[in-house]
Amino acid sequence: MKILVPVKQVIDPSFPVRLKPDCSGLEMGLMHLVINPYDEVALEEALQWREHDDAQSVLAISCGNEGCLDVLRSALAMGADRALLIETHHAMSSLVLARILKKIALDEQCDVIFIGRQGMGSDSNQVAPMLAALLDWPLISFAEAIKLEGSADGKTVVVQTRSDSGSVTLKAPLPAVISVELTLNTPRYAAMQNLIKAKKTVIPRKAAESLGVDLNTHISVAQLRHLPMRPNGEIVADVPTLLDRLRHKEKILL
Repeated sequence: MKILVPVKQVIDPSFPVRLKPDCSGLEMGLMHLVINPYDEVALEEALQWREHDDAQSVLAISCGNEGCLDVLRSALAMGADRALLIETHHAMSSLVLARILKKIALDEQCDVIFIGRQGMGSDSNQVAPMLAALLDWPLISFAEAIKLEGSADGKTVVVQTRSDSGSVTLKAPLPAVISVELTLNTPRYAAMQNLIKAKKTVIPRKAAESLGVDLNTHISVAQLRHLPMRPNGEIVADVPTLLDRLRHKEKILL
């Protein structure tokens, strides 16, 4: 069984986000870039499957410029068997990413795709559903626990997910796309010797234009803006005063 894990390069969540002066994008010059935390959890799950002999190989893939090699080297240091960079210098929409991942998944004959449910930069939660639809594979989102079962008809994944009413257990035959939550597991730390080895590894690259997929985004970012500042809180003496303020404060209805 082969597992594909897309890994996205994002700004370290602990770093403050700064916009360009013209609000056309993020100021990346001083930012520390890391693997998207959701994708890191997905990679850890894939590595655990391989260690339990539920999978034979794990392929990490990233789409972007040469800077994405850093997150692929981190994935190799964690334990991924192979890494692949789909090289492009153009902005890509979720649909374009899904098309690229479909092409790679079919070429590599992957049996399951573990993917973070969202990227910390975009928070769109669109790639996994689009990818499953393009592949015509089952999709299970927001996975918090995953177990592999075998049967006469093939292998099945049993996944515990979240819903508004609580936890739900779902089953799906492989091949499948599974998007994961941060609570699924705790990613391992890469050993220093593995980091050194990964740094010397030559990672294959493919130009996005060579894959034969539609790279037209049809969507572009017009402008980014910071959220408006929240007004300062107000401390009141007692509950009756609080109710009076809520009743008479503008735009607040009790």
